[in-house]
Amino acid sequence: MSTTDSHPLAPYVSGEQRYVRFTEDVLGVQLAEVQAKILRAVTRHKHLIIVSGNGVGKSFAIACLNLAFLYTNPNSTVVMTSGSYSQMEEATFKPMQSLLRGAKEEFPLEGEVKKSPPRIEFEHDPEHYFRCISGRYPENLEGRHNKRVQVVVDEADKPDITAEHFDSAQSSITDEKDRMVVIGNPPRDEGNSLFDLMEDPRYEVIQFSSLDSHNAQVDAGLAEGDKIPGLVDLKQIREDYRSWNRENFPGFENVLDTLETDEDTGILTCTEKGLDERWYRRRLGVIPPTGAKSVRPFYAEDVTTAENNWEELVDSSGFGNRDSTDSADIEYNAYGVDVARGGGDRTVIAGITPERVDVLESVESPGDHSVNKRLIERHVDDERTPVIMDAIGEGSGIADELKREGYNVTRFKASENARQRTKYSDCRTEALCELGSWLENGAVEPRSDVASELREAARHIELEEKSLKSGTTWKATSKSDLKKSDALGRSPDLLDAVSLAAWGLNVQQVSSNAGYSFYSY
Repeated sequence: MSTTDSHPLAPYVSGEQRYVRFTEDVLGVQLAEVQAKILRAVTRHKHLIIVSGNGVGKSFAIACLNLAFLYTNPNSTVVMTSGSYSQMEEATFKPMQSLLRGAKEEFPLEGEVKKSPPRIEFEHDPEHYFRCISGRYPENLEGRHNKRVQVVVDEADKPDITAEHFDSAQSSITDEKDRMVVIGNPPRDEGNSLFDLMEDPRYEVIQFSSLDSHNAQVDAGLAEGDKIPGLVDLKQIREDYRSWNRENFPGFENVLDTLETDEDTGILTCTEKGLDERWYRRRLGVIPPTGAKSVRPFYAEDVTTAENNWEELVDSSGFGNRDSTDSADIEYNAYGVDVARGGGDRTVIAGITPERVDVLESVESPGDHSVNKRLIERHVDDERTPVIMDAIGEGSGIADELKREGYNVTRFKASENARQRTKYSDCRTEALCELGSWLENGAVEPRSDVASELREAARHIELEEKSLKSGTTWKATSKSDLKKSDALGRSPDLLDAVSLAAWGLNVQQVSSNAGYSFYSY
């Protein structure tokens, strides 16, 4: 590309507003102020870190930036890697393709888009290209040399991105014309390699909270204009605060007052302690302070709520004990069955309704296949009610037999894909989160073995983020790790049976609910 005034892109080769003007004039995009700030910052800083809450539009801004840098800098190379390769394809490369197709006719943009790997190439200049690079091998980021190089590291807070990735990427940054841009949500703690980078004096760090989103600003009366599709609004921020922190949103200005800049590091922090870590990371865009609540399928206080619900159930119905005459007539909506696999394992059968859960059997090492089968038949006396059975090992054969005899058996495999694939990475995580939702209004007998095990599990099971092509899902602490914990040290058989039963409540409806995220962006 020639930089003479006769070339259509000549007005965009210099100046702080160059990438903003390119995006608006050539790509036809009206940027939100947060997005414009990102593009302006890249013109000023050789090393830049962008940390933010969700919903401010940073991924789309990076898509615009990649094209702006590539097309307005002669002899330029742009490479991008991510803590989630599939997410990089979906959230950045696909918008880049769409923007190129929609570029205004008076600005001819050459280059051939290819998909394996995702890239843009120019026939007459093999060193002029954009390319997505897998983060699997950090050394692949090394050795990029051109007159201008931009290296982008996205999802940099993910555990798959390490200090080695940053060091390898840095090797391609040689002079003041090159740029290294690092993007991510705030790390969970200071042990993350992104935090180390944020303290590096070479890097300029800019942080945004979800309150900086254009739509949230419009709702708060701090910005004018129409809302922009895809950006988070104040209504969603309020809903997330209430859902995650179990209290009402304190107000836009009050939340802003909790944010301040650390005098030593220049990093944005929050002065309010003890809230859910999702609120800090996903909405405030800050590292969770000491005392933040980890993300869990349910919490100890949820179990207490369910125990209190039991007391209310007793007062209103006159029963609460399984041995009472009234409770024997309960029609359960689903059964969860965890069959002993040997050793000290227990066979546990739980019955559940929307209002209560009962452990109907809890027998240690009950014996052979036929004994386990009779235990189930003792309590399940119809062919309609769903029976959710752990179908690994001993439970598999029993499930097959009961199904042949006409029982409504669903084989449950913990490691299989969840029905709600956009929310959970596997069925076990989904079942635990279904139990967490049920505990809000369901009842558990106070001071019972199941209440005790649920409370212990609530203190040890956390949800970890997993990146998929469709987005970010949750995966619960593994059962093997839970067995090793100081509190349990054993297989959580009561928890397993009750969570299967809770999952069974929605076994018919759950597929129709797919697509709603556990937390919103």
